[in-house]
Amino acid sequence: MFLSFEQAKIRLDYLEKRLKKLPRGKITEVTQHGSSREVVWVSTCPGAPQYNRKHYSIKREPGATLLPLVEESCSISHEIEEIIKKLRDSENKVRCLSKIKRRNELVLMNRKYFEQLKKTADSNPVPKTNPVEYKGILFRSKGEMIIAQKLDELGLEYTYESRVNIGRDVYPDFSVYIPELDKVFFIEFMGGFGNFEYNMSSGNKFADYSTYGFINGRDIIFLCETNENKADVELLEAQINALIMANTEVKKQLS
Repeated sequence: MFLSFEQAKIRLDYLEKRLKKLPRGKITEVTQHGSSREVVWVSTCPGAPQYNRKHYSIKREPGATLLPLVEESCSISHEIEEIIKKLRDSENKVRCLSKIKRRNELVLMNRKYFEQLKKTADSNPVPKTNPVEYKGILFRSKGEMIIAQKLDELGLEYTYESRVNIGRDVYPDFSVYIPELDKVFFIEFMGGFGNFEYNMSSGNKFADYSTYGFINGRDIIFLCETNENKADVELLEAQINALIMANTEVKKQLS
């Protein structure tokens, strides 16, 4: 399923967190008085012996409600087993160089660079109107807060609106660090897309990043939102996974 060791590790962490929220059980059949019926059983606690498990008919509550949750739990458990096997067998444990060229200057986008960015977190001088608070950070919009929640769900460390100089100071919405890659990348949330002036400003920002050497999909992700179409955080997760694969391929080509 996965093309990189790093992507598999991030997926595994996500699945394990999801599994903790689901009931553990199994769908099976029981026979009583010569007739069989399909049931779902759930454990009352992890690792419970047989007598601590409860059976419910899938045709009545709470069995009907538990059925899709237990099916998801079983599916995730199977996927986790497959990922662990691939990780154990994998020889693709490469680390990305994470280097970009900026006007003849070579910059290493690693942990040290991330620590420097952390010192300028939340430094954008533009005033915030109607901020949304999450984990002590005042975000400019609910969309940014949702992105922060997704990054937390994926177990990724980030800073908000750190100062980055690309010939002028800019403040990417998120500077994200992937430890498996020792890689920093940025997320720019375009929350006002559809407005002409906003689109023009966003286009200029995109051009500035590109001119300075940042590559879309490898060093930076742009996530757009309009009044009709809200930002899709599942799409963001897919973009992050694609970014991981892109950086892994860069390493392969350079090695």
